[in-house]
Amino acid sequence: MSYVSNMIQQPIQTYISDREIFNRAHKSGNIVQEEVLLAMEAGEIPLRYQRNNHALSLTDQISLARSAVLLVGCGGLGGNLCEYLVRMGVGKIVACDPDVFEESNCNRQILATSETLGQSKALAARQRALAINPLVEVVAVEDFVRFDLLDSVQAVADCLGGADYRQELLEMARIADLPLVSAGIAGWHALVCTTWPGESGIGEFMGKAANSVEDEQGVLAPVASFAASLQAGELVRIMTGVSPILRGNLLMADTARMRFSTVDLDIF
Repeated sequence: MSYVSNMIQQPIQTYISDREIFNRAHKSGNIVQEEVLLAMEAGEIPLRYQRNNHALSLTDQISLARSAVLLVGCGGLGGNLCEYLVRMGVGKIVACDPDVFEESNCNRQILATSETLGQSKALAARQRALAINPLVEVVAVEDFVRFDLLDSVQAVADCLGGADYRQELLEMARIADLPLVSAGIAGWHALVCTTWPGESGIGEFMGKAANSVEDEQGVLAPVASFAASLQAGELVRIMTGVSPILRGNLLMADTARMRFSTVDLDIF
């Protein structure tokens, strides 16, 4: 008897198409994101998340759909990270970048194409996201990050280039009491860390010399993608209630030699 009772309490997982979700939204007057949550809470998983299943539980997928991330920078790191978060099913992404695409971005920035040259990076992130996954919301902010943008998110992604403004962003996240997931790249090297309010961040380690390192070593597409994928993993852990692996630790990756090590950021 208890077995039957438990089976009744657990929703049977089935799959639902985007079209059906949009039809329900049209009939109910709800926004699409609300219908996605209603479906998953009833045990219906969008077909596009079918291959997330098992690696992520239904509860995890619901947590992602309820989450919002502030993405600061939509270039090499941010463009890739936005794509990963959208494909994972993060409900809302606020993509912030005042810059436009130049030809020199095309070697590594997934959003930089012949068609997007001269266009807003933030708008390109939104357009790409909608083409990939219409079940999520992406807000494009064609400006520098502002405090009010942190009001409705659960985490901040630091996808800035070089060392400029990283300390300012760390302080903003601290004041807003939000975790910050950061990455930096130069040549074949990548740095990734997760910082909780009041803890040291990537800016202390990089120093201002990081800006010249990018010029000297270049910035490469596979390294940007690699670092962004690690950021995505940390953000998914945070939003699903799992302890991030790199909290308080800086991952240093030399992808040319496939050598990886971590440093305790408390020493800085």
